[in-house]
Amino acid sequence: MTVVSPFPKLLGKAEVQQLLDISDRTLEKMVRARRFPPPLRLGKTVRWAEAVVLQWLAARLEPQMAWQPPKRFARTPVGTAKA
Repeated sequence: MTVVSPFPKLLGKAEVQQLLDISDRTLEKMVRARRFPPPLRLGKTVRWAEAVVLQWLAARLEPQMAWQPPKRFARTPVGTAKA
């Protein structure tokens, strides 16, 4: 039997760093600059809700996911230029 927790899964600092492929220092700078959600502090440890981290990541990936290659113009054969 699977127990479903009403609480979100929490990620530690190392898990967030690994997920985003960033260093400890970069993560700290991003939090300080308010470019990344602040952590939940539990004593001396910090945790992030997995859903919040994934939401932040999805928002950053949105422009890349919406990107479309430029449409190429149809080439006209040489000597048949349109007037």
